[in-house]
Amino acid sequence: MNSSDKKSILIIVLLLLGLSVLLYESTINLFPSFIHAWTQSDRYAIALRFLDNGFDFFHPATFNLQTLEGITRVDFPINEFIVAISMKIFGSTAPFIFRVYTLFISIIGLVYLYLFAKKITSSEIKSGLVVLFVFFSPIYFYYQIGFLPSIPAISCTFAGYYYFFSYKESEQKKHFLFAIAFFLLAALMRFPFVIFLLAILLQQLFMALKDKKIKRIEVISFSVAFAVFVGYYLYNVHLGRIYGNMFLDFLLPAKNFRELKEIISEMIHHWGLHYFTFSHYALLFVSISATVILFLKRRFLLVEEKRQWFQLLIVFCGTGLYFLLMARQYFAHDYYFLDSFFVPVILLLVFSVNSIKMQTTFQKFLWTGIFVIQVVLFYVFSQKIQAERYYSGPWDRAEITRQNFVGTETYLDGRGISKDAKILVIDAYTTNVPLILMNRKGYTVLGTTAKNISTSLFWSDWDYVAIQDIYLVSDVIKSYPIITSMLERIGGNGKVSFYKKSDKMRLKSLKLFLGISKETTFFNSGKTDSILFKFNPDIEYGLTISVKAAELKNEKDLKALVVADFEGDQLLDKLQVVAAITNKDKTVYYQNFFLSDYFKKSTGKQKMEFQFVLPAFETPDDELKIYLWNPGKINFEYSNWEVIVYK
Repeated sequence: MNSSDKKSILIIVLLLLGLSVLLYESTINLFPSFIHAWTQSDRYAIALRFLDNGFDFFHPATFNLQTLEGITRVDFPINEFIVAISMKIFGSTAPFIFRVYTLFISIIGLVYLYLFAKKITSSEIKSGLVVLFVFFSPIYFYYQIGFLPSIPAISCTFAGYYYFFSYKESEQKKHFLFAIAFFLLAALMRFPFVIFLLAILLQQLFMALKDKKIKRIEVISFSVAFAVFVGYYLYNVHLGRIYGNMFLDFLLPAKNFRELKEIISEMIHHWGLHYFTFSHYALLFVSISATVILFLKRRFLLVEEKRQWFQLLIVFCGTGLYFLLMARQYFAHDYYFLDSFFVPVILLLVFSVNSIKMQTTFQKFLWTGIFVIQVVLFYVFSQKIQAERYYSGPWDRAEITRQNFVGTETYLDGRGISKDAKILVIDAYTTNVPLILMNRKGYTVLGTTAKNISTSLFWSDWDYVAIQDIYLVSDVIKSYPIITSMLERIGGNGKVSFYKKSDKMRLKSLKLFLGISKETTFFNSGKTDSILFKFNPDIEYGLTISVKAAELKNEKDLKALVVADFEGDQLLDKLQVVAAITNKDKTVYYQNFFLSDYFKKSTGKQKMEFQFVLPAFETPDDELKIYLWNPGKINFEYSNWEVIVYK
């Protein structure tokens, strides 16, 4: 490496560090949340469990006892292991450590990408542009400080390609060994990345057949690499059979061609601008166009260009096949694009941007100006997408769950509940988030069907049950009413209640189970009894219960139970029950439940029961309003409307 490269690398590193400090300041400390909090928290859990299992690398585990002792089959957990060691050194388990680790590995990978791009293009400007193209890709930018192994695997792949193409130029054995090592590590970290190891194998095999010459170093290196990969894969299968698996381990192809088209359509619609921004696509288009024009002029490819495009053809075929095998995952999991098509697209950019001529002073000035504008647009559009990805609302139950479980570890410790106590979390939304925040092992019920709840209650070896207060009535008790006879509340932190097994089964009314009495009630609207309220297309808002904070004479830990009988012979689309706290300056709190999520069209009478968990009031003028909202303007009748605010 010459002195020019060293200076360029220093500039790249300082630039990326500066951008990271500036742009990640508000997110670098966040707990795994927002998009794909489930998968990210599982990886965080593995790192945390290494701390209490004696750093047993070959028995990775999470807090969820769905698998035996929480041990699970998982891709080579080297990242989680290193993070756990870092946590031990720094004496902290903060998510910050994991996020910084991923960012650090990413920056190393981007340095290798710079060196690789410069090897292909011989241009510092083009190479820097490629690096910023990747850095500001919205999906890459988001996971670059995340918990998934995809980013470290991509970084290893960039390093692998740098050394592989160095080997193609120099024939130095050490370059080939480094290339194989990095490609193997990427494949171990994330299974789909074996595609790139296979791609260079196929390319070298083709060259060996063409030249009728087999190189010993390549045979030995590939043999060792695939032996290690297959060996760990078989061990992983063994681990899954003994202990179980928390991660996907089967294929999910589209059921038919029609479904495949729908998946592709949804990918473009939902994730298209999350993969890359308009500016990214524009640069790709310009680069590819320049390549096509150059080829049409020359009518031939240089030797090194044939090598490049042949490799790209192989990896696109490999990732395309992987996409077909796992198509249904791409619909809802954006990071599957990182695991497959992302690197081929970057290779395409590197190989095609080389066709943009920057030989004359005018060309250099023109394209440098265009590239600067492109980078500015990368930044603007990417930050807009990041704002969307970090946005949360009343619909985001995974984030609501995380917020509700914050502080539960302290609460349980204060109640003297052992760290070894097993907690069953009903309506958890993720497999590990509540357990991590409680710092207890246990079980999670992700879908509140009667079958799921009853199976967990009767067959899981739990000591306590945790249920979020906001979903207790509407989701848990509605689905499995007998639970009120099986459990007794022992307390809660105001957002999550904890229960133990009842000494004996006995019927309890909903109010008795919730602990509603004269002493705990702060406001009761009283039943409207037989008074019938009707919605029609001209009526958007129903009867509103309104009470000010000053009247309640309590600042926090209040809940509101809403009960009514209703009849509706239409689909309940958009009809919702709403609780909001507002003052003259802002909306302090807003939460809603869509009735269509809980009830079906029926000509008979149905009973709605919902509970809201109210935040602390900020001023005496804060006003609580609870009402039915009918934005769909449907016909709807309800009676026996009652709202109880209690503690």
